[in-house]
Amino acid sequence: MRARFAVIGLFLSAPGLAQQSPTIGAQAAVRQLEERWRVAQQANDTAAFRELLAPDVTFVGTSGALRDRAGYIKSRADSWIPHAAQFRVDELRLRVYGMTVIVTGRETSTGPEVNATGRFTHVWVRRGSSWNLVALQRTEIAPSR
Repeated sequence: MRARFAVIGLFLSAPGLAQQSPTIGAQAAVRQLEERWRVAQQANDTAAFRELLAPDVTFVGTSGALRDRAGYIKSRADSWIPHAAQFRVDELRLRVYGMTVIVTGRETSTGPEVNATGRFTHVWVRRGSSWNLVALQRTEIAPSR
């Protein structure tokens, strides 16, 4: 009798495990992509931008400017991020909603000509077998006085 309850308990708990697995898998995949994105930004890697950004991506920069994919890639030529000695990302928080992952975090650029900190929101969507950034937004954190 005890074995029968153990087997029933196993079947009842299996759906909960199945529901967690896709969430954990999505979080792991997007964490890796966030690191690729960080490296691409610091290296100004246009090929990586084209791979990671969805064709219909929207980007809102710290100035409030709205850019599409071509505009974002073009704007990187004037960005201070590739000129920073360090470009760090921390305080990552990932929330999974089915085939969408929303990431918030903090980015810090430091170097001889730059010292900037900001918050960001990235929206990743899985289309087919790949994840792409469909929306990005940055807000500058004013230096403390």
